[in-house]
Amino acid sequence: MDAARAFYAGLFGPDFWGAGLDVQPMPPQSARQGTPSHWLGHIGVDDVVGTALRFIDAGAALIGQPPGAPVPSERAILRDPFGAFLALTSDRTAADADRVPWHMLLARDESQAFDLYRGLFGWTPVEYIVAGPRGERLQPFSWDGAKHGGATTNAASLPHVHPQWLFFFRTANLTASLATVREWGGLTLPVTVTPEGWQLAACDDPQGAAFGLCEDAGH
Repeated sequence: MDAARAFYAGLFGPDFWGAGLDVQPMPPQSARQGTPSHWLGHIGVDDVVGTALRFIDAGAALIGQPPGAPVPSERAILRDPFGAFLALTSDRTAADADRVPWHMLLARDESQAFDLYRGLFGWTPVEYIVAGPRGERLQPFSWDGAKHGGATTNAASLPHVHPQWLFFFRTANLTASLATVREWGGLTLPVTVTPEGWQLAACDDPQGAAFGLCEDAGH
């Protein structure tokens, strides 16, 4: 945990942690099963139990609870039907959108994944699909009236890519930030530029947790 805190503070500054962002140890059962380090996104809902049961009816699995145990009412961790982990929470405190402006769900079928999440949370599709550098398809979406918020993509259909949520943190200098990731022992992938001019790059931190970096258009 100390190493994780130091890495992200070194990358983004000492004020990175807090305001919806935290680091926790891997649950022992998950560690024994070989679950890699990862960022766990939380979606705030009014009814954790009801939303989780709808997820489970669609093929999701409840994580961290004994078989047959009731769904926790405050926070439920799930593996969605496509294989990505997420949490539902009654705490509607959101991470600062200026720090995490882009949320990407890597699935094998971006349309199928988006249809489920739209049905559960009312997310709005943005009316285009973008082809990525390796043939990826993206379905951008937004919520709460924002122009953009993220996208579902079929990137998990590519070799060595597993279903997951990938969270992109804003940086004012993508090139310098990517160099810092590598200096600390992390991994970086090539930069992708969106039609609006955003620059995005996926990374692994030194403990293997995937995350993204993004630089605004016009920087």
